[in-house]
Amino acid sequence: MDQALADPKIAVGVCSASTKEAAEKVLAVTLGEERASRLDVCILGDDVSEKKPSPMIYIVARERIGIDRERCVVIEDSKVGLRAAKAAGMKCIITYTSSTEEEPFYELGAEAKIPDLASRKVTLETIFKPLREKGLDAELLEGIKDPMAVAAN
Repeated sequence: MDQALADPKIAVGVCSASTKEAAEKVLAVTLGEERASRLDVCILGDDVSEKKPSPMIYIVARERIGIDRERCVVIEDSKVGLRAAKAAGMKCIITYTSSTEEEPFYELGAEAKIPDLASRKVTLETIFKPLREKGLDAELLEGIKDPMAVAAN
């Protein structure tokens, strides 16, 4: 997060369906007030009239940042959030837990699925370098992400 916040070419935001009161408490604990104050955009559940899986929260965030949807990469942890990101036309990386590991994230359009960013040493470079070098349709986290499950016959 600090790397992204320090990079003037990267816009960082939080889009949470939680109420403003609840989300601000969580952000203060997880990010700290100083980091949270440096976010380019923070859209919380009370800020939009439609909740995820509606894409509204991501569309509003993108509009406030002023970036094309094809350049947005969302980090999500749920099917509902994934559906919202994909409906907004954005790329989505899923971080899962042991209870959501078997969810059909790839079938729902996730570009990548990993247990968490740190365990796979995911950095801004590993996310954005392929997009810079190969174009906006480049595969995300190639060689890092969980493989797609092969359907049994």
